[in-house]
Amino acid sequence: MIRIFKEIAVSIGIFILIFILMVTFNIYVHRKNQVFGSSMEPTLHEGDRVYTTMLPYLFGEPQIGDIVIVDVSLTEPPSYFHMFGQVLRRNAITSMIFGEENIEVDTCWIKRVVGVAGDELRFEDRKFYRNGALVEEDYIKDQNVLTYPSDTTIVVPDGYVYVMGDNRNASKDSRDATVGPIPVYKIIGKMWKSS
Repeated sequence: MIRIFKEIAVSIGIFILIFILMVTFNIYVHRKNQVFGSSMEPTLHEGDRVYTTMLPYLFGEPQIGDIVIVDVSLTEPPSYFHMFGQVLRRNAITSMIFGEENIEVDTCWIKRVVGVAGDELRFEDRKFYRNGALVEEDYIKDQNVLTYPSDTTIVVPDGYVYVMGDNRNASKDSRDATVGPIPVYKIIGKMWKSS
């Protein structure tokens, strides 16, 4: 009888360990989302699936050019338990039952990092400069950007990044006065693949 209880306890322990490892993998290594909206065209389109990871940011900061998922609803750095809850709401099992996992339009954005801590960003005559040099952006949808702030200079503070959508004329991002530079803790993943 005691042997049966030990076997059951070991089985339950193994199940719990596997579950925790799977959730941790989903938080830090591989997460799947679906794109809504046109703010990242032509790089990403509505309905595209993107795969994100947190691994690069466990040991480093976001870099210029990174395409990141930003959770704008966060008001402080997320705890493991907060992220655990996110995974329980958005995972392969719930996706199969309730449909595709989607980036929540109101709280999660997908954007490109265009400025990191210490960068001086200047918008002048519908052009974008970083640290005094004109930024050539062949990946943006329309080179005639009408939505750059006029004659504005911003220095990205420590612990922040400046993000913009590739469809500059149709993107709410750091240029918006209500958004500004994004705290690094709001970045919940870096895109590593799209399909």
